[in-house]
Amino acid sequence: MARRRLDTLSLVAHRLVVLLSWVTVAASVALIAVFALFDDATTGYTSGVPPLQFYRELAGDRLDDYAGVFVVAHNSGDRVGAANQALAYGADIVEIDVVALDGRLYAAHQPPIPFVGPQVFRGPTLEEIWTVAALADVVKLDLKQASPTFLGLVADFLAVRGAERQVIVASDDVGSLRFLRQRWPDAFRFLSVRDRDAADALLADPALAALVDGVSIREGLVDLETAAWLGAQGLYVLAWTVNDLQRVNELVRLGVDAVTTDNLAIMRLLGGSRRDELRLVR
Repeated sequence: MARRRLDTLSLVAHRLVVLLSWVTVAASVALIAVFALFDDATTGYTSGVPPLQFYRELAGDRLDDYAGVFVVAHNSGDRVGAANQALAYGADIVEIDVVALDGRLYAAHQPPIPFVGPQVFRGPTLEEIWTVAALADVVKLDLKQASPTFLGLVADFLAVRGAERQVIVASDDVGSLRFLRQRWPDAFRFLSVRDRDAADALLADPALAALVDGVSIREGLVDLETAAWLGAQGLYVLAWTVNDLQRVNELVRLGVDAVTTDNLAIMRLLGGSRRDELRLVR
């Protein structure tokens, strides 16, 4: 009797395992089908959000000189075509959003979905974009994750390729910047400042300012007081994202070092004003 009961339980357990396996397979197939059928709506998960690159004529008066301000092509490193186009319009810095998937680094604005990511993600690898961006004066790696595994992959990549050009690593995670200072000190560390609280925290913490070489800061947070404080700390100021000439002019007058833009006309204006190769100096 006991043996029969055990056999029955084993049979039930086996059938449950088979059922769960089929359910898992069916769910995975259904999810992949959704990504295939609704590709426009799911692009962010399959290949990353595409750069919003465009050309719009600049309205308004221009300053006499933009030579001291460099231009960053916003998220242009997330697509091969966008990176090439940005460089053709004179971008000084190619910005690459960096994520990891299955032990490999990719260029994408948001991390792939766990489990199904390997099946549906089609974004370019970091190595592919790195090669395309060979003509950029500087490459900016905007780190979208902060796990020890991810940071180890970034550090290993820079150990092999980082000496080829100047590199900015940007993150809003202070621990990530500390880690990279130890593993790849040649990289220029920029703190990503996305809101007023983060800006106020930086202004109240000179020790944090001493950890970094610059800030990648939302343009609306850059006012006279903030710009003056950052300048007094000897920090590079990279303002994002600016697509109109009036705001570019305001930021230039405030003394920012670089402007991030989607507008190819601004890339042409600022990149065309460059008189020599961009070199970052600590």
